[in-house]
Amino acid sequence: MDSLLREELPTIVSNGAFGKNLKYVSFELDKDLVGQDQYMSTVLFGTVTTSDESKHRAVIKLKLRDEKTRIKFKIDFQFHNEITMYEKIIPFIIECYRSMRGVGDCPTLARYFYGRNKCGEFAEKDLIILENVVPLGFRLSEERLFIDYDHLLIAVQALAKFHGLSYTAKHKDPEHIRKIVMDIRETQFDEEGQYKFKNNALSRLGKRGVDRLLERSGDLYRDNEHIQRFKDLVDDGDNSLMRMFNPREPFSVVCHGDFNRNNVLFQYNGAGLPVDILLFDFGTPRYGSPALDLSFFLYMNTTQDLRENRWDDLLNAYCLTLAEFVPPGIRVPNRAELDSEMSKCALYGFAHASLFLPYQIKGADEVYDVEMDEKQSLEWFLQVGGDTGSELVADMVQHIVAMKYTYV
Repeated sequence: MDSLLREELPTIVSNGAFGKNLKYVSFELDKDLVGQDQYMSTVLFGTVTTSDESKHRAVIKLKLRDEKTRIKFKIDFQFHNEITMYEKIIPFIIECYRSMRGVGDCPTLARYFYGRNKCGEFAEKDLIILENVVPLGFRLSEERLFIDYDHLLIAVQALAKFHGLSYTAKHKDPEHIRKIVMDIRETQFDEEGQYKFKNNALSRLGKRGVDRLLERSGDLYRDNEHIQRFKDLVDDGDNSLMRMFNPREPFSVVCHGDFNRNNVLFQYNGAGLPVDILLFDFGTPRYGSPALDLSFFLYMNTTQDLRENRWDDLLNAYCLTLAEFVPPGIRVPNRAELDSEMSKCALYGFAHASLFLPYQIKGADEVYDVEMDEKQSLEWFLQVGGDTGSELVADMVQHIVAMKYTYV
């Protein structure tokens, strides 16, 4: 990897990635920093020195070397999407916002230096180079399972601003944003319209939660209308998710697509409280409901107790931030309209969190074997985390039912 970068960087620098009329001087790999929670790529950190004596702290993302894994997880598509986001979509929506509002308080993003996605025989040389923001004080949250209200609040406020860029761009130049979002590649469904997790995965993940919920509170939920509606939705999982993904105006936005604690970095004040947040990893974006990002983030990162006590506060904060962020006169969803979107899209958050939350608490003896086929892999995920994992999935079902989030 190190030698590959030393071969490639001189051309990348001379082509202007780090500034005009600069030459490559050196690259120093930072062996003390390793990528965290980067399942779909190899991440390296280092310093690029250029002929003007500038030192550019960089994070460099390379594709996994295993071709089967690249194909399975559509990593070529993810690289395409991330480059498209940084080179076309994000600059456009930010420029639209700044043209109407001035510099403003835009979401914090890392500087993008360079991206290449030739694929095929060149796949192992494809790369994305971003600014390493760790020296600026940004880091992952210390909590690796759930995060507290302070972190959740600043995250949903940042997400509201990110979505607000889309509303502003749609107001200013609707034709162009419709055009550029067409370049986003589909990473969730295959060419036959099947969801990436096959073998009735969503139905069986839903059953894990429903069965445990009925075990512990059967008298309350056995005849509940929304339990049955939820079961119907997960039993028809591919079609339910496809309906969720269909853009509905006027509220569709450019969604991050994987807005989660491992894809944001926090900056802290002297008291240890988060004061800023940086979004990264734009490999799975889509144009759709803002509730896709919200449901994913909230179900992946909240405890059941926090959902029961602060859910309204978080959604209110999102709506308030969004309304304050966009220029006057631009239509954004109010709380009632956001609730309607959440009812249609909460299943998206469940689909991911029911799979990955139990994985986060797996025991030392629960080792994932990359050689497992799809059926074996699903069976493993349905058991991982044991009783505690089943309780986490049941908690999400209980919340979806209580909120009546079953009107997909």
